[in-house]
Amino acid sequence: MKKLIIAVGLNENVTREQNPNVALSPEEIAADVAACVEAGASVIHLHGRDPRTGAPRLNDPDIYLRIFRAIRRVADIPCYPTYLTIPMPERYRHVEALAQDPLCRLEIAPIIGGSVNIIKVDPATNKFVGRTLDDTVLLDPWSAIMHHMEFAKKHDLWVSHDIFEPGMVRNAITLWKMGHYHRPSLLKFFLAENHPFGFPPEPRYLEVFAGMIPKDMDCEWLFLPFGVNYQSALECWTWAIANGGHVRVGLGDNPGGPGYLPTNAERVREIASLARSMGREIATVADVRARFAPIKK
Repeated sequence: MKKLIIAVGLNENVTREQNPNVALSPEEIAADVAACVEAGASVIHLHGRDPRTGAPRLNDPDIYLRIFRAIRRVADIPCYPTYLTIPMPERYRHVEALAQDPLCRLEIAPIIGGSVNIIKVDPATNKFVGRTLDDTVLLDPWSAIMHHMEFAKKHDLWVSHDIFEPGMVRNAITLWKMGHYHRPSLLKFFLAENHPFGFPPEPRYLEVFAGMIPKDMDCEWLFLPFGVNYQSALECWTWAIANGGHVRVGLGDNPGGPGYLPTNAERVREIASLARSMGREIATVADVRARFAPIKK
């Protein structure tokens, strides 16, 4: 796809202390999404949050239904939630609720590309932070992946894969060779700075990820800075823009820091301006929907 897809990681688990602009309530999320669309975004990823406390509500059907219905009142853009790698059926219950509600118009199935150990290391102390050592695995075995893939086909959704490790690219290639995609897929390459999985956030490693994709595989890929400082992220965004990839920006991935606390729409405008300066047009929502339309047999 020649035009650049700008995806937004809207809120993740970012707190108001990290950035007061982060959206928490369904109404705030909807307004933020509308501003991102106006700025040039064409895909939105969001986390369910408690409207009062901001606590994660990552697989709560009620909160996601409220969020998506609020979004649909003000914006028309493909949106998708996260999910917890917990046992079925709790793992995907909110995704199922969204797919079954015609007001929500779910278009994308989130599917992690496999299992990975994920924990943060504090660079100042070189110690683990944020999780217990018994709670570090994002566990998506093949049984879960196949359930999600069948769910996507049943509800006519296109697939967005979280790719943390090279083996996850090989998993996606395996699914493609087996004929499990009925629409083109999106591979999101997570490159992390302070999480010791996969590749560091450098263009040379992004090139390795992109280079693994077979030339005839019907998919798109983007760079996602997972806990990466803005300058390192910018180098990889620039490489992705120059080499046919796409980008994800947003407070959920990079909330800013002292002296600069942007909004999501400002992040979108920044990357859109960079892309245009490099001669790359920005994909519209209509462009994205056309790209991920059902594959003609």
